[in-house]
Amino acid sequence: MLNFASYICKCQIFLVTLHVKTLKGTLYSMITHNQYTHRYSLTAADMDTRYRMAPNAVLLYYQDCWARFMSCLHLAAFDIVKMQRLWVITEFNACFEQQTALWSDDIDVTVWNSEISTLRLYAEFRVRRTDGIEIAHGYGCWTLLDTESHRLAPLTPIQQLIPILPEVTSDNHRKRRFPTDGTTLQQLEHRVNPINLDFNGHVNNRTYLSIAMQSADEPFMDAYAIRCLTIHWLKETFLGDTLLCRLTLLPNNDSPDSVYHYLHTITRHTAAPSTESTTVPAAEATAPATEIAAQVYSEWVPRKQNIDASLHVKRE
Repeated sequence: MLNFASYICKCQIFLVTLHVKTLKGTLYSMITHNQYTHRYSLTAADMDTRYRMAPNAVLLYYQDCWARFMSCLHLAAFDIVKMQRLWVITEFNACFEQQTALWSDDIDVTVWNSEISTLRLYAEFRVRRTDGIEIAHGYGCWTLLDTESHRLAPLTPIQQLIPILPEVTSDNHRKRRFPTDGTTLQQLEHRVNPINLDFNGHVNNRTYLSIAMQSADEPFMDAYAIRCLTIHWLKETFLGDTLLCRLTLLPNNDSPDSVYHYLHTITRHTAAPSTESTTVPAAEATAPATEIAAQVYSEWVPRKQNIDASLHVKRE
């Protein structure tokens, strides 16, 4: 078993530029000024029912691009798992433009690390079409988890291996506090199945966003576009758990009446202990255990009809 500190001492940073020719064009990965860019070709799985690139796809390609970047630094998940470490994303913030990409289009995702502390690493991202039009930007917060104790591990041993660009940041990384008041609109129930799991054996973090987006009805999605999105992942959930998503309409406060703010609170419900068990008193087995697994905040604005109509016309 390798020692974490000795492994870090042996690490070297290799900055590479890869060019792969395809029939469609040039798909590439490159690092420039400590910013990593990878080009992706959108698939049908990345689209929503209105031919728009779904928010879930933005989260997917952000995580994949950042993982590729960390792989160049020899700090990817398969590298650090040998030292009983695991990367965990705890927060994701994104701002979306109403310009979007179509199925089979190429997009360029650029990531870079902008801030690091003892326990947190902030990685920014930008998603653009190949014509330079920006689709989304934002950042995520990453931490290291000790796989044996399941406690946060310090980033100090690898800090010198991670290039930081503090001057290139989209936000001050202040943790968003969600309002607690609002009007509950509906609740959805989801039973965790094997397709929801990732290679770590718990529910994939994109599943929570998918569940949250299911709570928006079709007429609303036709008329409004998502502008901002914040996700807080709080607890792991597992196969067989029941997830309950509560959709809350938040007060508008200083926003125009046409802007809607929603909070999707996803709680984990585990089965109640059996009262027939000799080890569990009946008084303690009256209800299943519940805890908040994730919260998704979303902000929606009226959709620009001229942009929406252009989705049905393939760009030259």
